[in-house]
This record gives sequence, C-alpha cells and structure tokens, in this order.
Amino acid sequence: MAESESKHFVCIECCVSPLLQELVKRAGIEAKCSLCNTAAVKCTSTESDEFLLAIKASIRYYFSEWQYHSKLGDGTLEGLFFIEPNPILKFNPAQSAIDREDIILSFLSDVNERQMQVEVFTAYGRDIYNYLPHIAVSEGESSILSSAVQALTEKNYFLVEDEYEKLLSPVLRSISATVKTGTRWYRARMGATQVAANFTEMGRPPTYFYEGHKDQSIGAPPVGVSTAGRVNRPGVSYLYLASTSETAAAEIRPHPGELVSLGCFDVTKDLSIVDLTTNHLTKLWRTDEELEMLVLVVAMEKMFSTTAPPSNRSAYTVTQFLGELFRRHGFDGVKFRSTVEAGDNLVIFDPAYASWVEGSSEVVKVKSVKYASDPVPLFDENKQYDLDHKRYGKNGY
Repeated sequence: MAESESKHFVCIECCVSPLLQELVKRAGIEAKCSLCNTAAVKCTSTESDEFLLAIKASIRYYFSEWQYHSKLGDGTLEGLFFIEPNPILKFNPAQSAIDREDIILSFLSDVNERQMQVEVFTAYGRDIYNYLPHIAVSEGESSILSSAVQALTEKNYFLVEDEYEKLLSPVLRSISATVKTGTRWYRARMGATQVAANFTEMGRPPTYFYEGHKDQSIGAPPVGVSTAGRVNRPGVSYLYLASTSETAAAEIRPHPGELVSLGCFDVTKDLSIVDLTTNHLTKLWRTDEELEMLVLVVAMEKMFSTTAPPSNRSAYTVTQFLGELFRRHGFDGVKFRSTVEAGDNLVIFDPAYASWVEGSSEVVKVKSVKYASDPVPLFDENKQYDLDHKRYGKNGY
C-alpha cells in the first residue's frame, strides 16, 4: 500500500521515541494524525516498512521480552501501547480503546512477517524455553562489558587491551562526535586564598576578598602526581571539564561552607570524542546486530555516569580501561553525563587541547548540598529467593 493510501498516520508530537521523531522529520508527509486528530501536519504512515522497523527497534529498546511475550509472562505486544506514560507513542486519553487498538494493529498485525532484520521474539512454540529472551536494550546488560570486568580481575589490563579494542572497534565510530574549536567548558578546584578585607562598619565583621585558583593551578594536575580518576589511571594527567559551572563544582563534591574556585577553558582544536550523552537509538537500530552494539553503548553510558565513592576508586578500573581504549583508537576524549548535576562532563586526553580563559576566575562558597535517594528492596527471612546469599553464600545454590 502506498503511503498516501495508508489508513493511519502519526505526527511528530505523538511520537515519544526519538527514533520515531527522527523518522517523521526525515520522511514525513502531510496528513491527519490518527492519534491527536490534528490535520495537515507532517506525519508518517503506520503501515510503512520504516515505521514498523522503528517500532520494533523501540520495543526492543524499552521493553524486555517477558513483558510482551505471552508464553513468558502475561503481557502482549498490543498491551505495551496501553502503558502510561508510554515511551514509544503518546495516545489521546479521550480516544476509545477500540480506536487505539485499531491504530496499534495497523502496524503490529504482521510484526512477525515484516522487517525481519529486527526480531522481537526469540522463538515460538515448544522451543521457547531453549532460548534466552531479549532483555531491554536500555538495561545495558552487555556480555562484552561483563567479560571485560571479569578479565580485569584476573589479568593485567595490557594483556587484554588488544582483544577488547577489536570488540569495541565496530561501535565506536557510530557514537563519535566533534567538539568544535572555541567551545567553552568549565572547571572547578577546591579552595581559594583570602587576600584582603574591608572594614565597612564598626562592630560588624569585615568583608573578605579572595583569589581563586586559575590558569595552570586550576588546570590538569602535573603528570606523575595525579590520583586515579574516572578515566585516568594514577600518574596520568587528563583534563576534566564540565558543560556548566554548577556541574563542575558539583563534580568535585564540596561540603557546605567550603570555597570552590571556578574558571573557563576554551577548546583549541576540533576534538574527536566518544559521545556517551545522547540517545544512540537513532544511530544503531536497523538490525539485531546494531541493537546488540547499542546494548554495549548503553552499558558504557551507565558505567561512565556511575560515581564511585572516594573510598572505592578501584570501581573506576573499567572506565579507565575503556578510556585508554578510546585513546588508542584515535579519540581525543570522552563525554558523559553527570549524575550530580544536569550538565555533561568532558575528559580531554591531552590537556594542551584546551586553554584557560583569562579573567574567568570566580570563587563561590557552598551553601548546601542536596542528596537524592531511592529505597532498595529489603531481605525477608520468610521469603524464597532465586539466589539467597545470606543462606547459601555468594555463589548461590
């Protein structure tokens, strides 16, 4: 069926998945959206091959197979689109369930026969239990990264670098980006020097004036004396920057009442970096093989964005290992999300590729620090567990 003859269309406003949004931008036609009923807007047909492939890739990204395979659980593919809020499509709450199902079935009715380069089911019939069901790509359960973690507990890193560089090589160019010359970033360092004071009123405390760290004193530490960081090994000097001054300050974990020196650095050349801050579903989605590559990317995103406490810097062993592989592959740095602020972090392997901005020095006093927490499930002596470390040890049964 030609796209212009399609029964149902979806506009970009009703697309939640970035992959579907990109599809509408790239190949949309003017039509009436079947979800929000807006007329004469740019839409994509729900019956097109591209739309179905993007839907299948989005299902694989956001959902694990047990959530929609009826032989593994009590869910169905159609049921995924009745979940609110929905990570794939935005539905009109006033729309009847029958009308919604009609739209959903327009692209799911033959999901097992079309666009077979992406599979949503592992197997059918009696053979289902002989296969490992798909885990949501967004979970980042990468066997490659898991094996790297294990390998680094058994061997020196330089004995396994070549092996994992080859495994990472196919995916790295897909997640590369460029940081342009002149891009401004921020850096923070604990402390400042009190250098003057003014007495403004008898009996009141003076106003103190400070000089912050700047230029080389706020830049990358000297080679040989730097401590282990998220990306650098001990003694290796990398330049850690952030996209905002607030992120830079938060990343050094100051306590209330402490002074923090801030300043700016400008990138002095176009940098080729590994970018772990964007949703790479829009790049790796057209085949099962690409989705497997995306699992590795998500796993790296999560690992770089997970902060290790000062008491356990050994947790950075794997991110240091990956950073070195990125550098060996010709990249100038890596960008990843901050977990303590809304901005991003940029680590430049050669500090000479960013220069201090004269006059950008600033000193701030930390007023408060806010922590966010999530409760974790508690162990119940009266329940049975698949793995019970308390009763049977760390190796389970």
